[in-house]
Amino acid sequence: MGVVKKIFKVLGRILLVLLILIVIAFIVCFFYQKSAQKKDRELLESGGYSHLYSAGDYNMNINIYGEGSNKIVVMPGSGHAEFTVDMKKFSEHLSDDISLVVVTRPGYGLCEETDHEITTEYIVESTRTALKNAGVEAPYILMPHSLSGIYGTYWESTYPEEVKGVIFLDSVNEATEELSDGEVKYRTAGIYYNVGKFLDRAGVLRAYYDITGGDGDEYKKYADAMYNVNPSSFSNSVRSEMLNYNKNMRTAWASIKSNDIPKIYISTNYQTIDDIRDYMFMDGVVDEAKAQQWLEDEKTAEYQDYYRNRTEYINKVGNCKEINIAGSHFIYQQKPDEVAKVIEDFVGGIE
Repeated sequence: MGVVKKIFKVLGRILLVLLILIVIAFIVCFFYQKSAQKKDRELLESGGYSHLYSAGDYNMNINIYGEGSNKIVVMPGSGHAEFTVDMKKFSEHLSDDISLVVVTRPGYGLCEETDHEITTEYIVESTRTALKNAGVEAPYILMPHSLSGIYGTYWESTYPEEVKGVIFLDSVNEATEELSDGEVKYRTAGIYYNVGKFLDRAGVLRAYYDITGGDGDEYKKYADAMYNVNPSSFSNSVRSEMLNYNKNMRTAWASIKSNDIPKIYISTNYQTIDDIRDYMFMDGVVDEAKAQQWLEDEKTAEYQDYYRNRTEYINKVGNCKEINIAGSHFIYQQKPDEVAKVIEDFVGGIE
């Protein structure tokens, strides 16, 4: 029995030491993240990425790239805090007569949080307020990417006098399926989400990413800082946006009033096997079997129903033309020159 007691005593001490080391590691990570986020903010401010304007009950970060007379109000997709940095890089491909006005939403990057429920109406109203306070006057050309298709659709339908054109950049549309209750819970309250949020608040994720992250160009440095200064994956406002995802879509689609505002919808469908190979090559490897399967999937009834329903949405908003550039959802990164050319042609046609 004495030997057994000694073993358990030793094990107990080992576990106690491990527990103490874990607690110390969490404390170190917590204070490391606080220090790192302060440096992130300083880096973004020195790099010219911090421009806060009142949006009502919070301050919105708005960045303007270029001095062109044609100002395009660009809106990010879900949780895409780095979008404003991505758009600065993309702006280099546009002509001098176009400038990008990149707006954000609560909980994204340097944009402040809000206690308000994130609804379609609230986002559009607060964005309109922030733009006015930034001195950016209507009428606007809107360019919503991904999830922002909700807000862009509502905006141009509710305030058509403020909009002279819309560029739907592979955006959410009326054909997009709603999330199931299980999916919403997984993204806002599931075990994965709560564990991730705890590790984020404790600074563990930040320490891990900084240790394992690779080098990149100047833009990557700012993009990483924009995300890490307030990780949108676990911000309260982004969580509210996800909780209201289905309701916000219904609000937007119910608001649609066909009008003559010029619009284009930039889609990214794969139409040939070469399209898919081109996309897969971004990772440096082309799996021919997988590429062929993707092409076959594009021809399934499910995909064709989606494309038909999206076409109905495009027709429903009125005066909208679909332009396809095969590639990834972030097509402005993959094929910036092609996207820029489409935008320039569109803007030139509505001047």
